[in-house]
Amino acid sequence: MITGRGSPARRFLAASTVGAALLCSAAYSALALASESKPHASTASTSRWWKLDCDEARHTREAERTACVFTVKIRGVIDSSRLQLIRHAQGRRDVARRALRRDVELRIDIDSPGGEVFAAMEIGRILREERASITVRSGASCISACVLLLMGAVERSISDEARVGIHRPSLGASRRGGPKQPGEDTIVDAMAAQLALYAQQMNVPRKIVDEMMSIPADRLRLLKPSEMAAYGILAIDPIAHSLVGRPGLEPGTDGLSEGENHEW
Repeated sequence: MITGRGSPARRFLAASTVGAALLCSAAYSALALASESKPHASTASTSRWWKLDCDEARHTREAERTACVFTVKIRGVIDSSRLQLIRHAQGRRDVARRALRRDVELRIDIDSPGGEVFAAMEIGRILREERASITVRSGASCISACVLLLMGAVERSISDEARVGIHRPSLGASRRGGPKQPGEDTIVDAMAAQLALYAQQMNVPRKIVDEMMSIPADRLRLLKPSEMAAYGILAIDPIAHSLVGRPGLEPGTDGLSEGENHEW
């Protein structure tokens, strides 16, 4: 029996209890982190827009290189908010990489009708810098400006039941059914050179840009798998590694300002 308020025995017991609680808390945190870093861990972090998975290690060189994938969902119109989502996801992925002490691949799960050219190009450059992959699942779409993300990714997985389509860019008002702005055709024509430069930076043939510019903005051409392969936006970019770090891939080198609302 422990008697006496403030006795050495009671102080020792109190200190031991606090120490045990702190030790238990630290052990729990370490156990949680360790379980996430093991090959058999499943979801380490999940939100509405992203998910971190560490799958069972497979007997392949790729699985040995990275067993964790950080998947970011992009839904709806591509605009500055989607660009910020990608940048925020980069930060979350980097935190996971440091915590797990292993590589974590960035992957995009896309379903989009298009959007703003500037935001799509910026996201595409991020994907190329990150050597990211992109997936267009069955029933999903990647239309208009979304195709710029396909150009940027180094590995593309497109379902046979997905829709990938291209057409000419337009300014915001006319794209939403309003009248053309004065000089819109001239502005859009001038964009062709910037889009061609972007395609070159992404190791994609210029002919996809020429084809885009030839299709009226109020029409849509759905691409066949053979056409996507010819345009270089299907499967893996064979020389992606040589393009990483090449001058001209930095944000803002497309000649368009962030305030210009070019939609596609």
